[in-house]
Amino acid sequence: MWLIDLDNTLYDASWRVMGEINRRMTRYVADHLAMPLERASALRDHYWHRYGATLLGLVRHHGVNAHDFLNKTHPTHDLPEFVRRVRGEAARIAQLRGEKWLLTNAPRAYSDHVLELIGLKNSFDRRISIEDMRVCGQLRPKPSHWMMRQILVQSGRSPHRVVLIDDHQENLRAAHALGMRTARIWVSKTARSNARNSGAPLTIRRPSYVRLQVNSLADLVKNQHRLAG
Repeated sequence: MWLIDLDNTLYDASWRVMGEINRRMTRYVADHLAMPLERASALRDHYWHRYGATLLGLVRHHGVNAHDFLNKTHPTHDLPEFVRRVRGEAARIAQLRGEKWLLTNAPRAYSDHVLELIGLKNSFDRRISIEDMRVCGQLRPKPSHWMMRQILVQSGRSPHRVVLIDDHQENLRAAHALGMRTARIWVSKTARSNARNSGAPLTIRRPSYVRLQVNSLADLVKNQHRLAG
């Protein structure tokens, strides 16, 4: 069974949409907490690294309404301006043997629209968005161990029979700690290009908690046998 992330895993979110989401999040934090944009950007980034989702830090420490935050920070009607259409991904993902669940910290309306734009609307047996990631009534997005254990129970599978495909190291580390197999689609084309242009190319290193590291979904499909056993 496959648990598959969305942004920068199934498509190049770094091309435009992640920058737009970050811009809207920074503006939201600045407006709601009455602070300069520079400080708001640093706080947004701090919460993302600490909790895996900026939203969780805002809810825990500032009482921000999750629904309002998600609606105002993720593109909706203008999303096609920020997402580059992808061809052939549906055929590739269909070659992954086994059940496939989407597991994303993005909101449902946004992730559904992205899947439609990149041609993967009908590629998943189940879609799990951030609104579904609640444990005991509390929001617990990736990399929450509690939430991932709940997903395992719902799947009816042992951890070693489940593979998490993600680009975020803390999500992969958490899955590995629970006994899942892990695969990392390492950094988007846009991120690699930006790094080269800056004169500081990214160094490829596979962490111990990542079983398979590749550069694209196509490479993952070709090497899925390395996740077996």
